[in-house]
Amino acid sequence: MSEKNINYPQYFREASQYGFQEYFEILGELSQESTRKGQLTRLQKELITLGMALYKDCHRCIDIHTRDAVKLGADEKNKSQVNNAVLFMFAAPAADSILWDDWVKSWKKFSYSKKIEKHRLREMIALAISVIKQDRAQIDLHLHDGLAIGISIEQVFEIIPLVLLMDGAPTLSQIPALFKSYHAYLDAEQQSDK
Repeated sequence: MSEKNINYPQYFREASQYGFQEYFEILGELSQESTRKGQLTRLQKELITLGMALYKDCHRCIDIHTRDAVKLGADEKNKSQVNNAVLFMFAAPAADSILWDDWVKSWKKFSYSKKIEKHRLREMIALAISVIKQDRAQIDLHLHDGLAIGISIEQVFEIIPLVLLMDGAPTLSQIPALFKSYHAYLDAEQQSDK
């Protein structure tokens, strides 16, 4: 049976008979996070989620989030920007690799844009994927670079429910890494101000 022929509502109703109802309600509440007003626009949230869907190669998710992003005004340039950020994240070597420093330089060249909103979106996509990868060096890099260009910690924590929806419980294990990285960034900022 192809994924397009699956009757999801039927299977969800059937699963709810076996105790999954509360879980589905929680997921439903969490999925509303992408439509809530906050510091990130609905389009930004859709593009970040599209980036995660591409990274995870979830075809159904890619279709949904591409369609929703287009409804919100995304054009081919937006989609290309997301695709390129995901490609960079696929190409990221381990932090202890001899290629790490060259990859970071290449990422910074790619990520930089005179249009600050493009730069911020690229860093937010990369941060979301870094959390999925559970890669501390990537989390540090993208969180610090994001904060340096004006992404607020509140915006970061608007991204986390999106990652949780896309990746599930493993996301929760990365919250301490995010806070350690955030505090390290603040400490470094205080030291540079002295």
